[in-house]
Amino acid sequence: MDSEIKQVVGQLGDAFEEFKTTHVARVDELEKRLNRPAFGTTATEKPQPPEQWRDAKSGAPIPVLRHGQSLAALEKRSDADISVGRFLRGIVLGNRADDARELAEERKALAINDSVAGGYTVGGALSAQWIDLLRANLVLSQAGALTVPMDAKSLSVARLVSDPTVTWHGENAALPDSDPTFGLATLSAKTATCLVKLSLELSQDSVNIEQILQSTMVAAFANAVDSAGLNGVAVNAAAAPAGIFNLTGRNTVTSIGAPTTWDWVVDGMYELLADNVPQANIGALIAHPAVWKKMRKLKTGISSDNTPLIAPPEVAALPKLWTTAAPLTGGTTAKAIMGNWSDLLFGVRKGLEVRVLTETFLGSNLQVALLGYVRCDFVAVRPESFVTLEGLTV
Repeated sequence: MDSEIKQVVGQLGDAFEEFKTTHVARVDELEKRLNRPAFGTTATEKPQPPEQWRDAKSGAPIPVLRHGQSLAALEKRSDADISVGRFLRGIVLGNRADDARELAEERKALAINDSVAGGYTVGGALSAQWIDLLRANLVLSQAGALTVPMDAKSLSVARLVSDPTVTWHGENAALPDSDPTFGLATLSAKTATCLVKLSLELSQDSVNIEQILQSTMVAAFANAVDSAGLNGVAVNAAAAPAGIFNLTGRNTVTSIGAPTTWDWVVDGMYELLADNVPQANIGALIAHPAVWKKMRKLKTGISSDNTPLIAPPEVAALPKLWTTAAPLTGGTTAKAIMGNWSDLLFGVRKGLEVRVLTETFLGSNLQVALLGYVRCDFVAVRPESFVTLEGLTV
């Protein structure tokens, strides 16, 4: 009996080995054909290269980046591994830094030069890293606005003035006149500045000074750039982007009032669809968190039913980005916006200058200050690709 059992077990083992050899080989072959990793390996998505435009004047290529694509990855890096935060700490502490000599060598390697105005001018990989940090925090970039790096103060881009008109042509008939379809728009770098003050003791003693300097400045710039890109500014308006809420030719849904349903979003989507924006291209809804609070508390409307109101599938699938950079007037009236965000260009001037201001603050309260700036602009290449949803009572 034992010998028979051993024989059966042996036959089963042989059959299993034959099965593995045959079928695993077939699975591996299928994996190769589908360009997928075999069992036991991790799938990695191959990063897509940025789209390339061409400068009409110089002929130089211009990379156009979607959110998540890195500008720093396109730069030729030096051997020095320095972050924006480490650079900021180094210039704040100067020779007081414990690694001052190493930092000085890194500045040389990265071609960080003293500027005539008393600051530090930064280009190349570190400047690109600064821009990438800013873009990662920008709501408008997260929504899908395209980033266009600028090597000069201004950059001309084509914009759609009106959709092309198509007519059917009869034999020998005259071709009809039509209005211009394309026009010229200019990305013109506007300057936003940020001043960060800190005590001399904090700059010398805190172990996380580089992280907090980096995160503080990036967050402040991101909120200011988002706010200007959405709303413009009230004082000295020409010094900042005009704001997409002020865009001439955009679609609008007005006087919404206090919403009790998601109909106001459906109305906005309809305005875009009626202007030939494919539903698949209708991107994120951007609004103040007060709008999220209002909509999140809505109930079904059925008496004594506290079930939250469910949005229609198309509205539920629409990404929603809540930011205090979006308008809220008097704490009760808000605006929202959505559209095809790839029709919004974020032009950002490459290069960074940072200054340390010591004399002004050291003598009064033993503080140092860090002054940085970013230069950027926004242009919508097709105004009909956007709709503002106005008069929301929250």
